[in-house]
Amino acid sequence: MDGADTVTGDSRGYDGAKSRDGRKRHILTDTLGLLLEVTVTAANVHDSVAAPDLLERFMAAPGRLLKLVWADSA
Repeated sequence: MDGADTVTGDSRGYDGAKSRDGRKRHILTDTLGLLLEVTVTAANVHDSVAAPDLLERFMAAPGRLLKLVWADSA
């Protein structure tokens, strides 16, 4: 299934580790599960590349502070 006409085909990728193609959603939530920030990348973008960008985008707004971040091994 392709995305909308406004989404380019190069935004899709293949994640060999999960044998999936498409896009990944990288999300930042608070401890209650409330959504703070979202980044969507091609599936072939590794989490270790997307996570710093996600955190930088969140922290770019004035007055934002992260005291603790939980993440997996990537």
